[in-house]
Formats: sequence, C-alpha cells, structure tokens
Amino acid sequence: MPVRAALEWAFGTECARFDHDEIGAVGGTGWRSYGMEYVAIQQEQLGARVDTSPGRSWPHDDAELIATVVRNVLPWYAATQVADLARAGRTPDWMPDARPRCVPVKWRPSPAGPRAAQDHGDTFRYRAMKGRSGNRLIELRSMCCPVTYYPTSGQIAAARRAYLDWWGWLLALQVPLRGAGLVSIDVTSAMPPMEPWKNSS
Repeated sequence: MPVRAALEWAFGTECARFDHDEIGAVGGTGWRSYGMEYVAIQQEQLGARVDTSPGRSWPHDDAELIATVVRNVLPWYAATQVADLARAGRTPDWMPDARPRCVPVKWRPSPAGPRAAQDHGDTFRYRAMKGRSGNRLIELRSMCCPVTYYPTSGQIAAARRAYLDWWGWLLALQVPLRGAGLVSIDVTSAMPPMEPWKNSS
C-alpha cells in the first residue's frame, strides 16, 4: 500500500501511538519520583500510548513498527503532525481554489441582511461663489467602505508550504518503512500529488 495508506492504517485503524520513552517502555526500567497518574497524563498529552479501553486489543505489530519508524526518522514536531493527520485521514489544508477576495472590513445588520459598514473618508472643502451661500466655505465628508483581501497571498503560500512539508515527510518515510521488516504490508512508491493546486485550475 502507499505510504499514506500505511500511516492511516497504523495510526487511524490500529491506533498506534508514540512512546515518549521507548527504552523505558520496552524494558520497564527507570526510577520515577512521581506517581503513575502523572505519567499517564504526560503520556496522553504527548500522544504516547496509554492503556487501551476494556475489550480493545493492542495495535498490530506492524503498526507499532510504523509508529517507531516515524518517531525515529522525523523530528518530533513533524512526527506528531504526520501521525495526527494520518489518524484523522486528512491531508494539510492547502486552501483549494483559494483566491484573494476583496471583502469589507466590517459588516452592519440591515433588514435585507448584512451590509458592508461605511466609514468617513476624505474631507473636501471648497468655496461657494454663487447662490445663497455666497463666498462661504463648504465642507463635505465623503463616505467609503474599508475593505481588505482574504485570504492573503501570504496565507495561501503558507498553507501550501505546509502541504509540501508534509509531502516531503512522507517521501522521507518511504525507504525506512520498506526496510523496516514489516510482515503484513508492503509500502509502495505511490505518493499523493506533490502540488495538487496546479491540477485544480
């Protein structure tokens, strides 16, 4: 199966977790100056494996091995992101079909629905030369609708950079997973699209 499918199987279907202390978890050694309740809370916050609920078996050995490979090949922040996305069966949100749109900064309620809020713009002054006003100074304040652009080009670029990071992490996991000695599955060279936004237009 492709590397993404293998990760989703391990973390999503089999519920594999990271051991924050893999040597201690395997050997059961190490002295602790705090209670097991504290250990369980810390492991859960770190995404480490905690006791399963009654009636649920432990993850498959291949799933455990996949989790170990991910934990040791990738930096911690990358490993947790890959695991979280695989657990949810998602890819990073690369903002498909995103285009910067001109939108009002503020909205105001109206009987017909929300309307763009207006604000005072520039002030214009001129002298009236005719009519009743004579030679008086006339001042007019223009009204405008402040707008902004959302999402910005920077936000779109950041979302797509995050997708490319995720894609690179999957590529970095392919060879180690093939050589990890998995028994039940074979990891293929198939990958998600590298730049899906280029094919969405």
